[in-house]
Amino acid sequence: MDSGEANRKKGNMRIVYAMHAVGFLDLLGVSLIIPLLTHHSRSLGASASTIGLMGSLYGGLQLFTGPLVGQLSDLYGRFHILVAVLLGASCAYFVAGISTALWVLIVARILAGLFKHSLSVARTWLADFVSHSERPKHLGHYNAISSAAFIVGPTIGGHIASSFENGFFICSMLTVLMFLLAFLLTLIAARWIPKNESGENIKRQLSGEKYVDPEFAPQLNPFTLLKQLVLITWNQVPDIMLIRFAMGFAMILFRSNFSLFLEIRFQSTPLYNGYIMSAAGLMGAISSFLAGYITAGYGGCSRKLLIHMGCLMAIAQAGMTFAPSYALFIISMIPQSISASVFRVNLTHLSVDRGSADQRGALLGVGQSVLSFARMIAPFFAGVLTDLGGILMPGMASIVCALVACVLIATRLQLAPLKKDEDDKKTQ
Repeated sequence: MDSGEANRKKGNMRIVYAMHAVGFLDLLGVSLIIPLLTHHSRSLGASASTIGLMGSLYGGLQLFTGPLVGQLSDLYGRFHILVAVLLGASCAYFVAGISTALWVLIVARILAGLFKHSLSVARTWLADFVSHSERPKHLGHYNAISSAAFIVGPTIGGHIASSFENGFFICSMLTVLMFLLAFLLTLIAARWIPKNESGENIKRQLSGEKYVDPEFAPQLNPFTLLKQLVLITWNQVPDIMLIRFAMGFAMILFRSNFSLFLEIRFQSTPLYNGYIMSAAGLMGAISSFLAGYITAGYGGCSRKLLIHMGCLMAIAQAGMTFAPSYALFIISMIPQSISASVFRVNLTHLSVDRGSADQRGALLGVGQSVLSFARMIAPFFAGVLTDLGGILMPGMASIVCALVACVLIATRLQLAPLKKDEDDKKTQ
């Protein structure tokens, strides 16, 4: 390996590690403030239905802006879009921190819905700089490091909120600080883009220079972008998106009533809820780290792997739903966390594999929007099911959804990539 090739690989890995740090800072900031939002909303006079509508508003905006942000990152470069969304998210959480009226907090949530896409863009940038064979491992590490923020964030936020009268403001400003640190790290990462001739196209697309395919340039308007996103999704990833929605809906359906479930089933207190959430964050981080190795143990992404993980998810959801004690509930969280992590990594890997390098952002953006749609409707369904059939009904419905995902994997999933990614040679 010549010195130029070695320097290019070194630069690639620096960017990969920088995106790991961006993901961690993103979720650390969010985990500081999100657990406090409900209490702050109620202090401003919001009813339970208003809080639910705010959540649906955020999810709806994520649903529509996710694919657009992803495709804009394909057209104008990951660097430009990542910088923009990080600054936008910083503004959103700053506005939330200074909110003294409910309408101001609603504006903050609108801004967050529009700009909170840094995790997806950073993940896409990471995928651009690792080879096809190494991608599941690095995506798993990215998810693990990002999820690790949820181990400490809720605990820190809870202690600050209980120790200071203006705890929500302090946590909001800390969240702003996390996003600004991620912004500075992104500026540094742009300096590590390979500058040799073979990496010139990567440099144009991902760092400081605007790059738009001349054939695509006249079509840069929102309606055309949406039309192209629909065509990309329909032609390349309809099966993946169906499976992603079914499995995402299964997990969100249960998690949306997580605290209420613990309080009713086990007479849990907010303190114990926080401990369990931290334990879930720890399990998620470890599981995400292991996801790449589990995939490798199956010889790569396979139908067998995904069906096994889907069945494991259904069993874990059943264990959590019907657990008679804290101990069995926590034990059931372990396979649930493992299966969720493996699914996340492999569905992302399959999505990236289906398109060319200039479609990755769009494909992953569509994937994020599918999950946003699930986040938008699952809490409503969970509430209706709880009112109609009791606290166990959302968990039972989540089991059914996980089994539906298994059926889709067995009958609809195409494992052969539609387009071979030719950019892997540049990352090796």
